[in-house]
Amino acid sequence: MSSVDEAPADDGASRLETGADDADALLYYAVSAGRDVGAAIRDPIVRTHRAVTERKPVTNEEEAEFLAAYAKLAAMVHPTTAATLRATSRSVRRPLLWRLFSHELISDAQRVAYRFGLMALILIVIIGGAEWTRTFINSVVTDQAEYTRVLEELRTTRAAQKRLVEQIALLDRDRQGAADALRATLVRQREDLDVRVQLLDDREAGLSRRIQAGYETLYRILPFVNWNELRNVITPVATIVAVLVLPVLYGALGTCAFVLRTVYAEMVERSFDGRRTGEFMVRIFLGMLSGVSLQWLLVRDGQAIPGGVTPAVLAFLGGYGVELLFAAIDRILSTVIAALRGDRRRPKPSAERKEGGA
Repeated sequence: MSSVDEAPADDGASRLETGADDADALLYYAVSAGRDVGAAIRDPIVRTHRAVTERKPVTNEEEAEFLAAYAKLAAMVHPTTAATLRATSRSVRRPLLWRLFSHELISDAQRVAYRFGLMALILIVIIGGAEWTRTFINSVVTDQAEYTRVLEELRTTRAAQKRLVEQIALLDRDRQGAADALRATLVRQREDLDVRVQLLDDREAGLSRRIQAGYETLYRILPFVNWNELRNVITPVATIVAVLVLPVLYGALGTCAFVLRTVYAEMVERSFDGRRTGEFMVRIFLGMLSGVSLQWLLVRDGQAIPGGVTPAVLAFLGGYGVELLFAAIDRILSTVIAALRGDRRRPKPSAERKEGGA
């Protein structure tokens, strides 16, 4: 029975001790930052912290006075708290990779900044590889389109060449002098077509070799993809990379930039709270969703993006400020609601006919 009665008292003493330590740390921070902390705030905190440290009893009046002073001090230095002071104090070992360069302690805020900075660097490398792959695929697609055009022109030119050969053969059977001038003209045209066919043959062979080399390069880059089977659908593959994969990556990169900026600002003002790390991870997923969704909502076929930005910049901005996605959704939703309300208010044709008949 006595253990049950002592538990709340022990819990209260523990909370008071923790609060006294936090208030003392916050008090020293306020003084070091040049804040004018009056005696009405300073003295109760100092007395309570000393009493708790020396294991002396604290009366109810002294505890109430301490809590009132602590509340005023917390409001004075907001948004800095004891938790944020601990999170921005150098008390954590460096990550293993950084330990190769220095063994100095770092803060939780620095560790989070290192984590998202490393993530940003990895995303930049992946984006660079994806952009290069997309550009290379587009060049292969362009060569394939040019190859098809050259084949069509070669087919047409050879048909014209065949007709000229047949016409010259007919004129050769006619030995009249009047046909000599026409034959000479046709021979010159045939010679021009022979040169044109030779040039087209060389162009077709060069494009064929370049396309084959392009597919071999793509296979070396992505060996798990059978590019020979994707020859006929390589254009949709390039489209998927451009409108789905890259916007997701750019959105994540934009979110990393936002997180790094936020952590930096909070490190400067000593307001970083390590408990917000989970919120930053959620924002990464929101940034990825925003990066790809904004293009679905704002980009139209044949129309420029609002503001004249590129799709990559739009996806990056969507990740940096996920509020852009919600603003775009609200704008489209307002347009749809206004259209629906307009349809509801429009009189029905049957009602108009009845009024006209009356």
